Amino acid sequence: MHAAKKSLATTGHNIANANTEGYSRQRVEQSTATPLGRGNVVVGSGVSVRSIRRVHDQLVEDRIKKSISEHQFNEERTFQLSRLEELYNETTTEGMTTLLNRFFNSFRELANNPSNQTVRSIVRENAKMVINDIRRVSNGLSELEDQIDLKFRVGVTDINATIENIAKLNIEIGRLETANGETGDLRDQRDTAIRTLSEFFDVTAYEGENGAFNVRVEGMGTVVAGGITQKLAVVPEAPPKGVDTSEVPRRYRIVFEQHPDSYLDQNLKKGKFAAMAQTKNNEIAGLKEHIDTIAFDLVNLVNAIHRRGFANKEVATDQNGNAVYSSSDKVTGLDFFKVPTVKERAAEYIDLSSEVKGDLANIATALAPNSPGDNRVALAIEKLQHEKVLGNKDATVEQFFHKAIS
Repeated sequence: MHAAKKSLATTGHNIANANTEGYSRQRVEQSTATPLGRGNVVVGSGVSVRSIRRVHDQLVEDRIKKSISEHQFNEERTFQLSRLEELYNETTTEGMTTLLNRFFNSFRELANNPSNQTVRSIVRENAKMVINDIRRVSNGLSELEDQIDLKFRVGVTDINATIENIAKLNIEIGRLETANGETGDLRDQRDTAIRTLSEFFDVTAYEGENGAFNVRVEGMGTVVAGGITQKLAVVPEAPPKGVDTSEVPRRYRIVFEQHPDSYLDQNLKKGKFAAMAQTKNNEIAGLKEHIDTIAFDLVNLVNAIHRRGFANKEVATDQNGNAVYSSSDKVTGLDFFKVPTVKERAAEYIDLSSEVKGDLANIATALAPNSPGDNRVALAIEKLQHEKVLGNKDATVEQFFHKAIS
């Protein structure tokens, strides 16, 4: 009667949890009860419940965890790369390529009519549009990077709670098994928690030599050993020595709380965190360097030519007709763009020079003073459009940008 009652209770438990996520069907393991001896006669004493076991295949469970990690990696990777693709969308008429062409073409128009104030205004406005689009791409990349960092911090909070939960379950399962108690439900809860971890990492769960249940993350190490945990944290990466922290963006990395100097995210292969880390450390980092190179080189190439020219202003001459001016007169040596201090973050801070912002006459077109019809500087800047000046001197500005789109 006791064994039958236990079997009925287990069946009811199975039916009640038929829709419970992570639940494994349980069954009663029965064995013949110890027979009783009465004189020379041995009398059977019925049946006893040996244990209640989960109907569970560990090999299938391991394959499920691997599949979860791979699926989450591909899903997150697709999501992040799709957002990058949207940022570089060139299907509209106002993409970077169009704006760069307008910028150089406006210098061609200025070369045809160097003194025209309207054309000078168009040059400045087209330059502003290029600046704004370079900033848009740079800020968009930084925004995606910040959102990944935020997802890292939120994810680490959930992961640490899950790790702590697994450790507590390990302790409780060990205590109950020592007392011959039932642990099927607790083991289901632990498997569900490990599946949750599998969404973020490639996880392996196993029993160690001492019987302790361990959870290991590939590329990171053991995060649970019995009742002991190793929690994660997200910390800002230390800048290179001698580099002003205001000049470089703050990058956040995943570490163990007890070992903050050892970065873990670059070693991950599967799961959400691997997808986010790869997108951030590879694609976003590479694209930020790419757009910074465009901004830095464009500014310096245009400025190098523009400084040689003269503003569209009257310059005093001596009795021999030679121009007389000082460096404070601001008629030559003028920058078209604001000069960046370093290549990193050049796209973020690109801007027009204060001289060009303040006065259209400071846009240099002439290579000699008092030469309103001289267009040599404007022609030289316009020719940059088709010259291979970026990368290893093997790409025009437009071609170099197209590499990012590809």
